[in-house]
Amino acid sequence: MKKIAVLIGSTRQDKVIGDKYFDMLSKLGPVYKYDQPNFADKEHALEFLAGADAIVTSWGSPKLTAEFLDVCPDLKVVLHAAGSVKGIVDEEEFKARGIRLTSSAIALGEGVAETALCLSIAAAKGVFKLAKDTRNGLWAEHKYDYCTDFYDITVGVISGGFVGRHFIKLLQNFNVDVLLYDPTLSAEQVAALGATKAELDEMLSKADVISVHAPSIPATEKMLNATNLPLIKDGAVLINTSRGAVFDEPALIEELKKGRFFACLDVTEPEPPTVDNELRYLDNVVLTPHIAGAATNGQRRIGKHVAEELARFMAGERMRTEIDLNQLSKMA
Repeated sequence: MKKIAVLIGSTRQDKVIGDKYFDMLSKLGPVYKYDQPNFADKEHALEFLAGADAIVTSWGSPKLTAEFLDVCPDLKVVLHAAGSVKGIVDEEEFKARGIRLTSSAIALGEGVAETALCLSIAAAKGVFKLAKDTRNGLWAEHKYDYCTDFYDITVGVISGGFVGRHFIKLLQNFNVDVLLYDPTLSAEQVAALGATKAELDEMLSKADVISVHAPSIPATEKMLNATNLPLIKDGAVLINTSRGAVFDEPALIEELKKGRFFACLDVTEPEPPTVDNELRYLDNVVLTPHIAGAATNGQRRIGKHVAEELARFMAGERMRTEIDLNQLSKMA
């Protein structure tokens, strides 16, 4: 590589890449770091990009339109140090110029899956309810009412994308049955992941723990709604670390107000929820401020992933999370 241009605001670079992974990148070619906190000065950004044959982008990076791409005619690859690439990709321009593209969704997804597992075990075990009891002067009075060991239960997973697959991989360490709802995967593909394929209604009615990992796309909007939420078992645990838009939120609130199941929600629609949103105050809801993804030091997973992806590219290999631009409309 002649020029690896890190087109990331200067105040964010160390958060998502850091010295350790900048060193990894520098072994692959000269690394140029953008020197402004934002991209208000377009001319400066264009001058910075000139001659780049690899670009690293992230949250806040400008969309790589023809105007930007024209100043780097030898550009071969864009490595997105964040999740969704839709905000930075001019699809037709990338296709016409043969620019390859990868995202760091899988790096972020590993942290999301680990958080989902953490919440699943803690909620099933009754940790949140029992902690409230002890704070209110009780001890073990409700131990056997709230507590379910993470053993010999059924865990339902919605979507077998990067996050769902890593979640299922983590579940292989436990003696649990895993049901996966993903209409894009065959029964054989699901079995290869370590799960059993199930339809959505079947999974909702059978699972003791339900973990939602669906992308926010038109096909998934309000996929969990007043029709199917009542199918969730009494005493079940519902985890959402994906996007709030996959739920019909008023319907979810109405179902939760019945007190039949417990929910850990890391996302809402919109974010943040209004101060008077009932999700903030229900006793059977744990609401967290979108922390399942890389929140602090975990963002460094992204830097490692980007450096490894560029190494694969330079070795003539397909990148681990290389994106087929023809499938972009189906992605989050």
